[in-house]
Amino acid sequence: MTGECRVLRVVGELNFGGTEMRTAELLPRLWAAGVQVHLATLSDRIGPGPLAGVVSRHGGTVTPIPLDFRFAARFLGLLRRLRPDVVHVDCANFSGVLLALAALRGVPVRVAHFRGDDNQHRDLRRRVYRWAFRRLLRVFATDILGVSPSSLAVAYDPRWHDDPRCRVVLNGLDLDRLRHPSQDDLRELIGARPADLVCVSVGRASPEKRRWLLPPILAELQARGVRAHAVLIGPGDDVDDERVRRAAAAVGLAERVHLLGPRDDVGGLLSQANVVVHPSCLEGLPGGVLEPVALGIGTVAADLPGVHFINEHLPGVTIVDTEAAPGQWANAVCVAATYTEQTSASTAAERFARSVFAIDTAVTTHLAIYRRWVSSRPHRPVPPGPPAFSTRGER
Repeated sequence: MTGECRVLRVVGELNFGGTEMRTAELLPRLWAAGVQVHLATLSDRIGPGPLAGVVSRHGGTVTPIPLDFRFAARFLGLLRRLRPDVVHVDCANFSGVLLALAALRGVPVRVAHFRGDDNQHRDLRRRVYRWAFRRLLRVFATDILGVSPSSLAVAYDPRWHDDPRCRVVLNGLDLDRLRHPSQDDLRELIGARPADLVCVSVGRASPEKRRWLLPPILAELQARGVRAHAVLIGPGDDVDDERVRRAAAAVGLAERVHLLGPRDDVGGLLSQANVVVHPSCLEGLPGGVLEPVALGIGTVAADLPGVHFINEHLPGVTIVDTEAAPGQWANAVCVAATYTEQTSASTAAERFARSVFAIDTAVTTHLAIYRRWVSSRPHRPVPPGPPAFSTRGER
């Protein structure tokens, strides 16, 4: 099969993160509709990444292009070889640089996709960089997407409604993937007793995820007579992992904090949780909240616009103040656990299937954007290229 539309999607790295997982879930449906998606990653840390096999199975390639002094030449070389109809970039305001290069090569559809609220403090140098990159984006983007209204308002422009290129494109979630059972019995895996409360948190190890809040929350639950475990799922980081372990040791609960690392059976593990805790203070439309809610697992999350957006469309979210003390988180955990007890997986699935977050909605929107400018172009064969993925990067 050859693609009637060829897309180059650019992400930071193809790891087990929210952006990357949502991108991977779209691939089978886009491929079936005649859209061939190739990936470029900007990381020099993990090469093509653990999701490269998904890309290659659906007709694409993965090309790592580290951000060094040769980046522009390598990226232009990739564009010359692939001849994409669409360049779709998930790199916040830095997308402007990539879309300017794509315009230089004559790519007709140039999409910037904002995935987070990007509300962190910046020094003067970073503010200047952001201003310059955003100017490029305003000039060279044909479409500007956000996973939620707040991701466009905060990360791009508060007046995004006035820009006809802007639209909200929600992350589509593949519920069928989440329903796949895990081979592991989670309680047996972590040594939890039958009556113990199992709190799961899904997300990569980075400071804004605030995973180190889990041990103090467990301590507060312990003070209320609730014996609980924290299970952390997602790509690790030595510094962040050590901070979590120190926090667990400080409250005397090291044996009840479990760092499982990245898993490909997240849905099967989530379905065995009593509650999900998502303490992140920076998100767009958090998959770490949307996934458990889709499965009927009560979820506690910080007070962020993307969290409220999910809560407006689906039940099951208990929101606490971003700066709430561990005791307030513990109270919310008890509320969320009650929701889990009272909600069946089938009821939650029916709600989700009717919601705006169903993956078919996201596929339809992507196809409309990709095909708008290329529907009249003649069919072209797939250009010759490298193997499905290479660890050497673009030369």
